[in-house]
Amino acid sequence: MKKFVPYGDKPAEKAVVLLIRIAKTLFVDDCNCLICGRELIEKHRSGLCPECLKNLSLNNGEICRKCGRVLENEADYCNTCQNNDRHFNAARSVCVYEGEAVKLVQGLKFGNKRYYAKYLANLMADKYLDEEMDCDCVIAVPLSSKRRKLRGYNQADLLARELSSSLRLDYIDKVLVKVKDNEMQAKLGHAQREENVKGAYKVEDRDAVKGRKVLLVDDVMTTGATASEAARVLLKAKAQSVSVLTFASTRYKVPSETGDGEENYEEQMV
Repeated sequence: MKKFVPYGDKPAEKAVVLLIRIAKTLFVDDCNCLICGRELIEKHRSGLCPECLKNLSLNNGEICRKCGRVLENEADYCNTCQNNDRHFNAARSVCVYEGEAVKLVQGLKFGNKRYYAKYLANLMADKYLDEEMDCDCVIAVPLSSKRRKLRGYNQADLLARELSSSLRLDYIDKVLVKVKDNEMQAKLGHAQREENVKGAYKVEDRDAVKGRKVLLVDDVMTTGATASEAARVLLKAKAQSVSVLTFASTRYKVPSETGDGEENYEEQMV
């Protein structure tokens, strides 16, 4: 009697089994919640189960009209935006960077879970439409070549590509580049962040952005220093306007709570 081999004993059969296993690993998001891993009875654009989606702190409350971060008072603008030039028109984000949002960003950014990008981008596309943002092209906030090599990819680039496809906007690649391998923003205070990003970006092809209404995309908005500097060089290259869209943003903390008006971005978020 021939011995039963559950996965086949021929090279072709083994190859098929291996491909199935790889597919299940790569496309686990098709049937499981990105956060808790529970099987999804009904698929949702977020890739989350109803409970995890409910626990996501959506950024729908009182926000700074410029940077879009949550405020703890009824002011129109946070102190940071009042006291610093912000070269983008306005920035908006889907949710507050806390709880479930942290898990999603860290999974995308450090866990090599690149398939998260399409789900986060789905929520970002909804936010874009809800806010009636008006852009005609998408550009990702770039990483330095050194950091991109270390990570293997740029999470903002993944989000931007998905967004451009979903919103049917032109995706402009390799035009905005990072030319300064500056110190990680996570380790710096507010004032240091503003200085640290100066001269960090360059537009390689001015004609690619001239007269365009740019949607600048990143994963998280903190103080807005990075987005503002990127917007500055895009406007210098004659972009018509720059709006910013991120998946999450940190809460603004008043000076009495932190001493400089800003909370520290978690140091592991490089």
